[in-house]
Amino acid sequence: MSRLKLLAVLFAWICATASADPAPAAAKGSAEQLSWLAGCWAYESAELGSGETWMPAAGGALLGVARRIDGGRLVSYEFQRIVEDGSGGLSFIVLPSGQAETPFALKSLAANEAVFENLENDFPQRVIYRLAQNGNISARIEGAKDDPARAIDFPMRRASCDELKTEN
Repeated sequence: MSRLKLLAVLFAWICATASADPAPAAAKGSAEQLSWLAGCWAYESAELGSGETWMPAAGGALLGVARRIDGGRLVSYEFQRIVEDGSGGLSFIVLPSGQAETPFALKSLAANEAVFENLENDFPQRVIYRLAQNGNISARIEGAKDDPARAIDFPMRRASCDELKTEN
């Protein structure tokens, strides 16, 4: 094969592979970048005692717990962690009451927002935490295999941890 033909084939191959859509790379980030999540948060539209508590980042992880109270009784809870995965990425791992642990990989990270995704999960497929300008946060779960538009918002305000008690 002539040198010119070889160069033409090589050029065509480079162009073809450059235009192919590679699998999206996981976003990079550290647990410290989510320091705004640490603290106690009361759900805005839920019974007293409902909310999330996040420990500050340490050892490359944030640990959290969420609970929902209805009629004075615990109706759901989940253990949560956001951990550095060793390759510069983060994973949100949730263990809901009565269900299997589910990991979500970091899809994007900004100064005031973290988006985690697991397209293999039935619902949710995305978990989003946002810090508002007023200091409140919102969690959003969205996306289902059978209904991609399905979403649930959990607006929260910073609270004293004592405020999350249901009794004195």
